[in-house]
Amino acid sequence: MAKRGMLGAGAAVALLVGCAAILWIVFGSGGKAEMKVLEEQGLLVVSHDGYEMAFDSGNGGIAYMKEKGMDRSLTLGNEALWLAVLGDDSSVQSVDSKSFSYDWSGRDGLLRLHYGGPLEVDVDVRFGDGKRIEMSAVLANGTGQTVKTFRFPYELKVEQDAVQDAILPMLPGAKLKQAFFQESNSFADQYPGVMFASYLAMRTDAGSLAMYDLDGGKTPLTELGYKHQINDAGKTSFVHNYRTWIEAEQKWESPTVVLEVGGDYKESILSYRELNGIDEYRSLDEKLGDEAKKYFGMPLYKTDISAIKDASWDRLTSDYINEMNYNGMIHLVGFQTGGHDENYPNFMPPDAAWGGDAAFRAFVDNARSKGNIVVPYTNMSWWGVNSPTLANLPSGTTMEDIVVKKENEALMQEDYGAHSGYVVNTGHPFFRERTAEEHRRLLEEGGFDGIFEDQWGIRNSPYVFNATLSDGTDPSTSYFQGVRDYFAAAEHRMYIEDGTDVLADDSVGFMGSTYLWDLLGYRKNTASYTDYYPLSGLLMRDKVMFYHHNLASETMTDDLDMLRWNLAMGYNLSADFYNGVSSPWVDAVGVFQQYVLADYVDRLVTDFEQVTESVTRTDFGTHTVTANWDKTGTYELNSEFALSPGGFDVRNKEGGVRAGNYSRYNGLVLDPGDHLLVEARAGDAVRIYQPIGSDTTLKVKKGEGWKHAVASVHRADGEKLADLRVTEEGEYVLFDYVALVKEQKVAYVELARSEEPSMATETFEKVKLEVNMALGQPVVGTSMTDKAFDPKLTVDGDPFTYWESTAKKFPQSLTVDLDEEKPVRKVVLRLPPQDAWERRVQDIEVFGSADGTTFTSLKTAAPYTYDPQSDNRIEIVLDDAAEVRHVRVTITSNSAWPAAQVSELEVY
Repeated sequence: MAKRGMLGAGAAVALLVGCAAILWIVFGSGGKAEMKVLEEQGLLVVSHDGYEMAFDSGNGGIAYMKEKGMDRSLTLGNEALWLAVLGDDSSVQSVDSKSFSYDWSGRDGLLRLHYGGPLEVDVDVRFGDGKRIEMSAVLANGTGQTVKTFRFPYELKVEQDAVQDAILPMLPGAKLKQAFFQESNSFADQYPGVMFASYLAMRTDAGSLAMYDLDGGKTPLTELGYKHQINDAGKTSFVHNYRTWIEAEQKWESPTVVLEVGGDYKESILSYRELNGIDEYRSLDEKLGDEAKKYFGMPLYKTDISAIKDASWDRLTSDYINEMNYNGMIHLVGFQTGGHDENYPNFMPPDAAWGGDAAFRAFVDNARSKGNIVVPYTNMSWWGVNSPTLANLPSGTTMEDIVVKKENEALMQEDYGAHSGYVVNTGHPFFRERTAEEHRRLLEEGGFDGIFEDQWGIRNSPYVFNATLSDGTDPSTSYFQGVRDYFAAAEHRMYIEDGTDVLADDSVGFMGSTYLWDLLGYRKNTASYTDYYPLSGLLMRDKVMFYHHNLASETMTDDLDMLRWNLAMGYNLSADFYNGVSSPWVDAVGVFQQYVLADYVDRLVTDFEQVTESVTRTDFGTHTVTANWDKTGTYELNSEFALSPGGFDVRNKEGGVRAGNYSRYNGLVLDPGDHLLVEARAGDAVRIYQPIGSDTTLKVKKGEGWKHAVASVHRADGEKLADLRVTEEGEYVLFDYVALVKEQKVAYVELARSEEPSMATETFEKVKLEVNMALGQPVVGTSMTDKAFDPKLTVDGDPFTYWESTAKKFPQSLTVDLDEEKPVRKVVLRLPPQDAWERRVQDIEVFGSADGTTFTSLKTAAPYTYDPQSDNRIEIVLDDAAEVRHVRVTITSNSAWPAAQVSELEVY
């Protein structure tokens, strides 16, 4: 093999003989990289301020990488620098090339590797600064076959026991724990698609390494991940494989691959952002203009008209929009003919079943007039088999043109339950024309404020073998280039499922997370090893708003865990109107979005710290979020504040807002129970919200310079309900926050400056928290009509989920295990608190047991009436308190349905 050393200006050459080794040393000048040729070891060693990198002088394979200051190698070689898979599934790799040579330019810090043979490959390796190495490859395909994969750099290896953790770019960021590697696991998936950025990073005992691509305008399909080395025990490797389509006699240039050595994740993420020009993308302020603040304060309210019982445009207006206490994004779903997942791309006009076009437009106009925005669900990527568009294609356009054609020429069809459709060829002009036309109708005729597009931000972009492709592409790059081109051309506000980094310049919202896919079991190889990390927040939170999935009930903000997760990761909040607007969580997401998140929706994450094993702190520049992930123990934030189990603290560094779930607040221990508090200060007023929580005494600091403070309680619309008594203690005031005043729900307490002490005398007694001993405990039922109506739903704390027994087979029972014998004095049963659950009577008897085998009656059978006007709640008070471990309710009849039904079983 020929070996050439081209020396830069000012370089010196020395020949040293000693210890049976011959060294040829080439020094760079002016602090640039230097290269040494260790001929005995067969290595080309390049050194810079922050790293050392060695190549096999016989084939260019990476022998090792080392972070300066570390006593061991960071990577342990990759044998072959690259590997290509051909059309017949045979492979060609760098070590098998017919010839190999290298050139070194010390002046340019450039190592050029040339591989000869039918597949001719030139690799440039640039050593530009003290921590980054840039690599790129040019292929000339003389193999006579198509090159369908190019793995580069190929399986860069790391000692798996040395790995501390590693990042996968699945929204918002998945940090794989050490055990993932120690237990010899593997996982890889595609960018664009499951992976939202072409970025990998790892921390090890020998330093840290990030590997990422630079966007060149066309987005190659890239498999990213980590792979256990079956044939090289004790090692894992980076997976970085381009899925290509390089036909015979064609040339192909790879993107630039950056290897960044040293530093923490946030540093390499910032590099990825800057080198890819993401920092130059349009900001949310630029995209939203004068409406930015309005948008920032709006949670997402899923409104699936096809799923809501007895729905119509008029009913959505009267029972939903007009009953909302806080504005939001009305995310309209299932409104087209046939309902959700039918007839795409034909969304307009809406199905006449909901009341007609005039009623539809009145609904949208009314919602917007009240300060909401309305954004429809659409899916232009997947066209229904029965859609009018496919049934009436224009002359000269066929299904073979408009539907993605696979390599075997089959059309790409996908089914979702009973719904079937075709994946559309985004490179065809008719796709662009038809999508643009439907978007125009949605915006102009429908009056919508923006458009949500499903699938494009999460679908693994397919190969496209149609005759018409996106300009300047091949079958591997055409599909996603068509998506990029469409988003770049769109002038309206676009939202997308999940999201891809390069679409952030032309989108205002990404909706999705790997947290959902973990819950649903789609990421079994990584879910149990994943800690969530705000990679997307560090990368582009100033460019696009993040939400959880727009449709999935599993990640709506309807419990404390989801609220904490969203605030810590920088996600906007969401609720589902399926169960109406009466749930306290509908108000909670409105309060926290409008008065807490809105102030930092567009702030980049600047730091993410693991404070303790179970506590994290996210720094958003202007705000910090401390999250206690331990749901059994409190966390002492400082001497004045303590977070409840599973609690959190959001703090504006300038002092305008403080919010969280606390057990101690301003040095005062709060009454038992959860306390979701928001303290918002503006001018000469302080407002305290507690949308969810038990009644408690609060201690709040007066405004600066206040002599005295007076307090009043208000409804959400601002109407004053009463003046509130306060006690002043120096610069603080104490008062009781009571959820119901004069039988009306309290939205907030307002403190105001006063020159005189408060003269309020009226008192409102706190309601003592009752602890539901059945919450989260094991429960069994005698039957269930379907697994969707599991008995465990009766102890989940959500009154809108319920158990239903097998029909027409009374009696039926639920039995809950309280874990140990406890004094029981009453049982509360609930059904969903909705008008759709009409008044009904169930005959019920209560039993108790110490051992779960022998039960005795605690309350004889009697009829109990559920009424939606009283929240469909019944209370069964025992004649005498009983010491039992197991509580059973047996239902022998139901006047409204031929089965037993319970949404919540509560034991006190």
